[in-house]
Amino acid sequence: MNKCVAVVGGGKSAVDLATLAGMYARSCYMIFRRSHWFVPYTLLNGYLPVEYTFSRLFTAIYDPFPYAPHSTLFYLFHRIFSFIIDKIYDNMSASIIATFKADLYEDKIFLPKGSIQYSENFVRIPEEFIKLIQEGRIIRKLASIDEIIDETTIRLNSGELLQADMIVCATGFIEQFPFLSDALSRALGQNTTASISNEGIDLDLYRRTIPVGIPNIAFIGLPAVANQWLFFEVQSHWTSDYFLGRIKLPDTEKEMYEEIKTIRNFIRKQFNRMSYHFQYYWLEPIEIYLKDMGLELHRTNNWISEYFGVYRPERIKTLHAERQAKAEGRTSSIWNRHWYFGFGHTVLLFILVLFIWFLF
Repeated sequence: MNKCVAVVGGGKSAVDLATLAGMYARSCYMIFRRSHWFVPYTLLNGYLPVEYTFSRLFTAIYDPFPYAPHSTLFYLFHRIFSFIIDKIYDNMSASIIATFKADLYEDKIFLPKGSIQYSENFVRIPEEFIKLIQEGRIIRKLASIDEIIDETTIRLNSGELLQADMIVCATGFIEQFPFLSDALSRALGQNTTASISNEGIDLDLYRRTIPVGIPNIAFIGLPAVANQWLFFEVQSHWTSDYFLGRIKLPDTEKEMYEEIKTIRNFIRKQFNRMSYHFQYYWLEPIEIYLKDMGLELHRTNNWISEYFGVYRPERIKTLHAERQAKAEGRTSSIWNRHWYFGFGHTVLLFILVLFIWFLF
């Protein structure tokens, strides 16, 4: 198509749509309300694949998540070595800016305000994205649409006028639950089933999944997390165990509401957002679910791969077999990590080697 397209919004969907429009249209305006980190597929000059941010080690720099079964090694990394990870994140930020300065950040309009470590959102860049910017096919604007004046004229809140044949909105969505009755809505902590904010409805859900005192409803996929598909997979297994009567709930509803309140206050303090925006907290909630189901938290056979390796979907592919084996009172033949070589074993081995060296 030989048209000028305006793509409005932020996040990955807007970048993908802008890339697609830039490839086939005459030109594309990309209109963002706020700047985002544009992340390449490798970081630190190509030495670190971005997937390594999804490792247990990188979760150790953040404040401990309430109710998560944090290990001693987690607190060791968090309290003693977190400054190293902070330095890595700072270097990531500087490296990204240096790499894309000429194409993304030279005008300083799209320059993110803080480190990528505390970013609310970041965008993975398609291969064609930078090339289309260099060719002038994607024109970036940091603004919002103030008014659509006529069939082709857009006025931004900056006062600038743009000419576009088509407007594509990639502005996300607001959660609403019109199928809930008024009684259920009130039970879930809401006076309405329709959102009255820009962030949607924040429901009272224990473990961000089930309402208190309503045994036949569960919500899967509501929390917004960085590693979402992995999170939703484990959440689905937890929900299955819950409906099968295998999950031990707190003794009183008061305790369940206290958990909801604690998580909500923690998230709002961290991100100033509603409690289903977990942001970069993904592993901790996963391990809460695993602990509730009585399943193994360590998903490899040694602490080095467990902490320094990427937490890939292969680590949870045996969850169904593990749950079935536990329900039948037997050891899973699928989950057979035999012996976990922990950090404590490494320390003991080091002491043993030193003892032998001094002895002989």
